[in-house]
Amino acid sequence: MESKNVVLLFGFIVLLISYIKINEKIYFSDNSNLNEVNTKNKNKKYINSSLPFEHIIKINNELLLCSGLNYPKIFVTREYLSSKINDGALFSYNIESNELKSLNIENFPKNIPFHPHGISLYKVSLDKYYLYIINHSINPNQKENEERIEKVLLTINNKNSNSEKLLLSFKNTVSLPKNFFGTLNSLAVVNLYTIYFTTQNYFSLPSFSYDNKSDINSLYQIIKFKLYDWLNILFQKLNLKKSYLYSYNWDNGKINLIPNSEGLSNHGLAFNIDKSILYMSRTIEKDIKIFEISRNDPTKALLINTVKTIYNVGNIFYDNKNEKIYAGIYGSYMERKNLENNYIKNGNFDEVTTFGGFEEIDINNNKEKSNILLIKDEFKGVSSGIKINNNIYLSSPYQNGLLIYEI
Repeated sequence: MESKNVVLLFGFIVLLISYIKINEKIYFSDNSNLNEVNTKNKNKKYINSSLPFEHIIKINNELLLCSGLNYPKIFVTREYLSSKINDGALFSYNIESNELKSLNIENFPKNIPFHPHGISLYKVSLDKYYLYIINHSINPNQKENEERIEKVLLTINNKNSNSEKLLLSFKNTVSLPKNFFGTLNSLAVVNLYTIYFTTQNYFSLPSFSYDNKSDINSLYQIIKFKLYDWLNILFQKLNLKKSYLYSYNWDNGKINLIPNSEGLSNHGLAFNIDKSILYMSRTIEKDIKIFEISRNDPTKALLINTVKTIYNVGNIFYDNKNEKIYAGIYGSYMERKNLENNYIKNGNFDEVTTFGGFEEIDINNNKEKSNILLIKDEFKGVSSGIKINNNIYLSSPYQNGLLIYEI
């Protein structure tokens, strides 16, 4: 009986591996035309920073806002499990003066770690915005880590030239249930009381109390962390779509799962406030799902269309003036996994060839694709791309700073 069970188990494993390999070709293959790099003869410049920028958004034609997150140490090697990771930061980039500055958030709680991921703005007046920030709050002083969404008042200072251009003041926060820790990627603000967010990872990041440091290297913890990695990849390769879109009511704390939002790797969000339309990128599927937000109940959304993209799209930004979506792109999902495996092994991303760049999607005429910018090994794992005038701005969760191309 026992030998029969062993044979059945072995047969199941063989079938499972075969199925994974078949799906790998479908969902994890490289784009065949990514060798057509088209950055030759284009002017470029690199703006260095102390952190990688997971997300960049446009405040206006003069200012960009960037979320500085030590993605490699948190999501790749997970060094937060054994030691404190230095806080991330928000940065502003002044396009006219070519100045990158780290920003201070006035009155932000001193005991709360700050690791910003997705960011979104809601305009309340000519020079005032509410800024919402996904914060993977890895806190060694608490028994549980937190997935927080911070609300910050952002003021553009156009009056006093001797003061900071951007003034940030902390207002309040929400802490999501612990099963969301480390899963949130992007968010979009619909109104002052309603936000939407995507979950990219299927399972929450491994978490434990720092009071019991002896448990860090225990067999149980090692198995748990390996299982987390394995299950995330396995679910994606088996085409088990467990990445979702949610709405959140800031007043009552209710979280609502949006129907027909499942994906293998839901990523970026962008909101068209004039038409009450929400766009969500799905990286592995190479598409953008389009939802109509209910005007009667903004926490509810109806899927109305799906638009294909050419490449693996990450974070997205909606340009109201041109009615187009700007996106950072990369070669393939497996390319990112190869990058991360090399970082775990060698502590760098140098030995893996990567493609990436920028894609512009015309939502009203999806047959028209323009301003595709493709790069090779110039920037590892592009996550965000924005076009302003004749420049394209790229950021990466693996490489510090900004890469700027003149087109």
